[in-house]
Amino acid sequence: MATTTSLTNNFRKGLLQGAYDFDAAVQDYYMALYNGETHNQNTGAYTVTNEASGTGYTAAGLDMGDFTQATDTTNHVSHLDNTTDPSWATSTITATACMIYRNGGTVPVANASVYVGDFGGSRSSSAGTFTVVLPAAAYNTSIIRLA
Repeated sequence: MATTTSLTNNFRKGLLQGAYDFDAAVQDYYMALYNGETHNQNTGAYTVTNEASGTGYTAAGLDMGDFTQATDTTNHVSHLDNTTDPSWATSTITATACMIYRNGGTVPVANASVYVGDFGGSRSSSAGTFTVVLPAAAYNTSIIRLA
């Protein structure tokens, strides 16, 4: 069974608990890559189980840096955008899925998951750059959006 692309329940719960701040000066968010992992909305936190490996990839993934927030007042949707697509230069990696998670923290849990995404099959780099292309920042395409 493949990963089901979704915001996670821990993210939803943590929003109501005030646990998330997408300002990189306050909290760090990472993207980890996986192979054969079956994540879904119930995935609670970052895990090393089935995490991708290879030249140029470090366990726990990559710090995603700053996010920007926007609100589409016509469609009543707030959304986040990471201004740079996560990429691993000079890498040899194969991955089928990714997870965005908050590094550290304790509420709702340590290293709480935010989003899990399926790549629709194996994606690879061979001594090149592995890039996860995030969707355009808009009310109907951003991966992190609230309506």
